[in-house]
Amino acid sequence: MITLARWCGFPVWQPMSQWQGIGLMLMPAALASGVLLCATVTLATMVSDTVGKAIVDRYGARVALFTDSFVAPRVQELARHSTLSDRKKAELDGLFSPVVIARPLIAFRIWIDDQIIYSNNREMIGRRFPLSAARARAWEGGVSTELNQLDGDDEVSIRALGAHILEVYAPLRQAGTGQIVALVETYEVATDLYYEVRAAQALVWLIFGVSAIGCISLLFILIGRGASEISRINEEKSAFRMRVGRASRRISDINELQMRRLGTDLDRGPVQRVGVALLKLDALRALIAEMQAPAAPKSEDFEAIRHALTEALDEIRTLSESLVPSKLYELSLADTIATAVRRHERRTGASITCELANLPQEVPFSVKACCYRFVREALEKGDQTDARTVRVDCNGDMLQVEVKCTITTQHLPPSHQGQWLRTLQDRIDSIGGKVLVQAWPNVISYTAQLKVS
Repeated sequence: MITLARWCGFPVWQPMSQWQGIGLMLMPAALASGVLLCATVTLATMVSDTVGKAIVDRYGARVALFTDSFVAPRVQELARHSTLSDRKKAELDGLFSPVVIARPLIAFRIWIDDQIIYSNNREMIGRRFPLSAARARAWEGGVSTELNQLDGDDEVSIRALGAHILEVYAPLRQAGTGQIVALVETYEVATDLYYEVRAAQALVWLIFGVSAIGCISLLFILIGRGASEISRINEEKSAFRMRVGRASRRISDINELQMRRLGTDLDRGPVQRVGVALLKLDALRALIAEMQAPAAPKSEDFEAIRHALTEALDEIRTLSESLVPSKLYELSLADTIATAVRRHERRTGASITCELANLPQEVPFSVKACCYRFVREALEKGDQTDARTVRVDCNGDMLQVEVKCTITTQHLPPSHQGQWLRTLQDRIDSIGGKVLVQAWPNVISYTAQLKVS
């Protein structure tokens, strides 16, 4: 089977999706092959029957020529009388003697209308039979030949011989006028003729069969080569898609690492410096109070500076958390989701239901970062709701992160169509995932589906 597939040009081992594509190509070929086979059988049957009939008719014409040459001169009196004289019957008996005729003739009859007026079997003389289609054609001037089609009651004894019989009806004409005066019917053993007809018909079937097989083989070879080319193109497209996916995943990892580094730098740089400034501000305030300088700043000025520094510190921390936490690289996926949920609870004071199931231990950093950012953003944009649920599940290599928010009003929060969702969707699409949004009158659900392999 594999050798045949290679010979036809089909790819031997292919993924199921590519085999489905090849199957779609083979369907028209199979349909065309079926139509071609049906046409071949029909034409071969018609041609073989025609060839067989032509061979039988040619042989029957030779028998008719013999009877017209030797029998017609001896029955010219039938133009005036409806019977033959005993002398003519004796001549016919001598003419159709096996020694004289040298042909395997087993029966001979002469008809006028529907009556047999002469036969080598004396019991048949004088008997009448209904007009048959073969005799009707002979009365119209044609020669009617039939091979192995003995079906009359008068041919029971002939059928009992078990041989291949050729039955010929030929008209006998009056000399000079050409008028048909009688019919001659002969039964001849035609075993050689039978095998000649079968050989010719077998040759016709062989020619049509070889032609059909050749056409079908050529069709499948062309389809196979086309399928191989399509398979090669699909493989190249798949390899290119995988390279693009890996490159996109690497770029995403680089971006997330840069975000993580930026968050770390913010936490270790400006946050610490602003904290030090707040500590120094208290020391400076105590020092000025001890010096009792005449131009000492007012207490309101110190509070304004403290408030501004505190707000700056909070904003820097919020910005740092909105990026990628510095310790996210070492966390597992479950801890990453839990971290996002806890930080939102700590910031808003809300209670969030978190359901985690079948989570893998090792996932790419870009997947963890996307999950963290998706949970934080979805929870933050759903902060107008009364209840929120985070459900994370992994089925095979497909990770599904769902954030479902229940709202009290009959209208959806306008934030679900904001820029944050489009930005997250682009980020998740870049690593081979997708984002789904489902909305009901009182519930809105954000779902991210990502491949972890």
